[in-house]
Amino acid sequence: MKRARTFLLSLILVAGPVFANEVVDEGREMIRESRLDIVRSELQLSDEEAEAFWPIYTQYRGETDAIQDRYAAMIEGYMRRYDNADLSNEYADELIETFFGIKRELLDVQEKYLVEFRKVLPSLKIARLFQLENKVNAEIDERLALIVPLIDPS
Repeated sequence: MKRARTFLLSLILVAGPVFANEVVDEGREMIRESRLDIVRSELQLSDEEAEAFWPIYTQYRGETDAIQDRYAAMIEGYMRRYDNADLSNEYADELIETFFGIKRELLDVQEKYLVEFRKVLPSLKIARLFQLENKVNAEIDERLALIVPLIDPS
């Protein structure tokens, strides 16, 4: 059930041109809520830790969500151009630079908030947090890999 839901949400993420904007936004919000539920249930924070952690995590997710929205937009743009057979070497260069830029920005945000998380949580819990974040991202990326076609270089 969880995998089917993630697949549907991944499909909604990249199907912007097909679905109404409200449906895409709703899908993204469902992913965000699911991620929050996972972190809440799996991080096992004390009351004191939770009080200090959640405001920082909310800021962290705000920054990472904005970057991931750009990633979704990049995929949507690629899918439109792929469907229209409008791919070129110049566009591929742009796509590569955008992709690497997004990955760098995500890492920069993670490193920035690592400093903040260390002020309120022990390292084992921070490591678990990033494991949880990476697992959710990996599941989404796995689903996207199934539906995003590869570029044909010929």
